[in-house]
Amino acid sequence: MESTKDRDRQNSQHPSPDKWLRFLIIVVLVIGIFFRFANLGNKVYWIDEAYTSLRISGYTEAEFIQQVVDGEIRDIKYLQKYQRINLEKTVLDTVKGLALEEPQLAPLYFIATRFWVQMFGDSVAVTRSMSAVFSVLALPCMYWLCLELFESPLTAWFAVAILAVSPFQIVYAQEARPYSLLVMVILLSSAALLRGMRLKTNSSWAIYAVTLALGCYSHLLFGLVAVGHGVYVTIIEKFRFNKTVICYLLASVAGFIALSPWTVVFLNNSGNASQKTEWQTLKMPVLDLVRNWFLNINRQFFDVGLYSDFSGIYWIFNLPAILMVLIIVGYSFYFLLNQTEMRLWLFVVTLTCVTVVLFLPADLIGGGIRSINTRYMIPCYLGIQISVAYLLAEKITSPTGTVPLYKMWRLALAALLSIEIISCSIYLRSDSWWNKDRSYLNIPIARTVNSASRPLMITDLWVYSVDTIGNLLTLSYLIDAKAKFLVLPPNIVKIPPNFKEIFLYTIYPELKTKITTNSRYKLEPLYSQKNGDIWLYKLKIK
Repeated sequence: MESTKDRDRQNSQHPSPDKWLRFLIIVVLVIGIFFRFANLGNKVYWIDEAYTSLRISGYTEAEFIQQVVDGEIRDIKYLQKYQRINLEKTVLDTVKGLALEEPQLAPLYFIATRFWVQMFGDSVAVTRSMSAVFSVLALPCMYWLCLELFESPLTAWFAVAILAVSPFQIVYAQEARPYSLLVMVILLSSAALLRGMRLKTNSSWAIYAVTLALGCYSHLLFGLVAVGHGVYVTIIEKFRFNKTVICYLLASVAGFIALSPWTVVFLNNSGNASQKTEWQTLKMPVLDLVRNWFLNINRQFFDVGLYSDFSGIYWIFNLPAILMVLIIVGYSFYFLLNQTEMRLWLFVVTLTCVTVVLFLPADLIGGGIRSINTRYMIPCYLGIQISVAYLLAEKITSPTGTVPLYKMWRLALAALLSIEIISCSIYLRSDSWWNKDRSYLNIPIARTVNSASRPLMITDLWVYSVDTIGNLLTLSYLIDAKAKFLVLPPNIVKIPPNFKEIFLYTIYPELKTKITTNSRYKLEPLYSQKNGDIWLYKLKIK
């Protein structure tokens, strides 16, 4: 039998972590909340965010094109008309615009954000702050989920701390898009499911049904999470058609019935949805896919804003942190699978793999880049963070093992949270990031145009392009009011004579050919993407 002296000696070797952990978690939470709201207006307002403001303004793309593509010279700030709340437009116009032109986007986030900016203003910072609020609300949802799953407050707090300063979460907490809302409802619905399975009451299952409806109206990809829930319930209940399975099915049916109006909208306008998401089928070499998978996992904990650039310098300087993250993530799943009962590890695995098993084979077999789109893999990344939190909580509080090993895991926790905080600090000081790679060139372009005394920007939208429309709207935030812009109608090349400095922005090859065939004009390329596409020319008149 173990003596009192032996127990005392063991306790002295492994002192209670409650005090220092409580202090650490409080500090991390405060830092995480600060990161979500700091410098909200500093990053470039990129294409997708400009479309968010277009939607909540109540205007549609068709109205924008009809009113702007007319050959008239206007002030660049005129474009802000399509980024601000218009009293002539209502929330119904917001829903209508989504339904007709982007039905793949569920309307809940856009409705909430419209009401938010109506109350607090429609500046960039205010518009983005709606996402920051949802991201803060995700923290107690994470706590609830892990408490239901592991019945361990410490594991729950560890998961909250990791989520609070995850650079990936901070990036999307500061973006005017629905992804922080998606994070929140995934965690909320998952916790409600586990509570329903534990209590087995009608009210608990009704709450789960409500969270399903919220999830589906937050983002259509939430449907995959609901499928993962179904797989989990079916396996845990050993494929028996019992009361729990029946309650789950009834809750699921109720939740999806609530989505049926938007399902009809989506089916009726699926052509527009396909057009908006055709970029998903772009081909990428398998090696680049693999590199991006590892990079995106790493971004959950360590991120320096890499623009899909796999240069040797990046890997040399960041390889230690990348390896540390990948080793901890891999070992956390090994530990989870070997140390917990099926009820625990199966939930984390289904949450992690629900998107992986769909998108990864599709990209490898049919071609595409769905699996490297971080927004689509949010359930996977949440599962990874939960697994890591469980590992660290168990290792730090384990009564067995040597003192050096115990200290090593405390050091691992401190290191992991430290690189998260460092990553977030780097992010806050930047004016762009990897998630805004289709608009980052607008920053130097705006500086060049603003340096001109009386500039004119010319572009053309006669070939449909989401990027061109979105980037043109983005520039209205960056370019000074002295600038003018002109959108040329189809098949018309008319250069105004009274401007000394004229810039051509993201023009199509047809327009470029027509201009260069005129001996009076010469194009000087100024800014181009890595793929060689030139975004800005300066037009010189001979």
